[in-house]
Amino acid sequence: MRRIGVGAIAVLAAIAFAAPASARPPARFFGVVPQAPLGAADLDRIGDAGLSLRLPVTWYGVEPAPGAFDFTELDRVIGAAADRGIAVMPQLGGTPSWVARTPATPPLSAAGLRAWRGFLVRLVDRYGSGGSFWAGRARREPVRRWQIWNEPNFNLYWRPASPYAYARLLHASAATIRAADRQALIVAAAVAPIEHAMRPWAFLERLYRVPGFRRDFDFAAVHPYAVTVSGVAYQVRRARRVMARAGDGRKPLLLTEVGVASAGGRLNPFNRGRAGQARFLSRAFGELLRERRRWRLAGAYWFTWQDCTAPDPTCVFCQYAGLFDKADNPKPAWWALQRLLGKAPVRSRVR
Repeated sequence: MRRIGVGAIAVLAAIAFAAPASARPPARFFGVVPQAPLGAADLDRIGDAGLSLRLPVTWYGVEPAPGAFDFTELDRVIGAAADRGIAVMPQLGGTPSWVARTPATPPLSAAGLRAWRGFLVRLVDRYGSGGSFWAGRARREPVRRWQIWNEPNFNLYWRPASPYAYARLLHASAATIRAADRQALIVAAAVAPIEHAMRPWAFLERLYRVPGFRRDFDFAAVHPYAVTVSGVAYQVRRARRVMARAGDGRKPLLLTEVGVASAGGRLNPFNRGRAGQARFLSRAFGELLRERRRWRLAGAYWFTWQDCTAPDPTCVFCQYAGLFDKADNPKPAWWALQRLLGKAPVRSRVR
């Protein structure tokens, strides 16, 4: 998921913020992003905490061959999430090999766009507000928010990075999804501070230069990765400034990934240690709560739910960014989030 170089945001300020305010967050304001399949116990914890779920959904995984759809895993997760009252926001992307040579190649040819629209219609008709999946189910949690792709300013997911090309795909996606479900809401792909890539606010500014771009989404999104809370705030403010200058300052903003690691290389600035990760989460999420009205924040998702068993060569911190370790034990960051949500008693202060 999150690919970022060690020096990607060394320029950001390092001002510390106070402990989070005691006010409770709005329902489903905070969420999590998994980087591995979720089991029943995972979903129980997510549901009990009142968290929402940003769920990566790959086109190549759902439709590995033309017209051959496999909804088995999606049905399991979306159904189990609904049973627990969890709101799911799918993040869609990943071009199948029968459309393009790589998953990062956007489907912008006439045939590619036609196939992409067909994929979107099948998803919305199944899981949207009038979706066939909900027929006869005791608990319904139709998908309302659909996020179109991930980090198009990063060539790991979109090659070559192009604001104009992404705007074109978003336009086609929004028209298709809105036609299939009038209650659907479109979330633009989040941009992130990737080393050697266009800065997120610069990419966003160029997107707004594309005629009609602002009409094609209901939520903007950023991934304000930073090693300090002030770095997170800096990136949110930069994105907000771009939106305001484009006349889109009232549109809500989602932080669809934010996080740091609890372990990793000694020279990795995203390795904050177990106590440091908890402290970062508490202060960062507290700051977002305090500023949510001024910044018009609609939610924030922690990346990630659980540590990975293997290192990721394209990400300096993803392996240890979880709220739970590889053995499924909760880290101090999980208890910090629980306290913020009012779900756990206050324990001794993290040092």
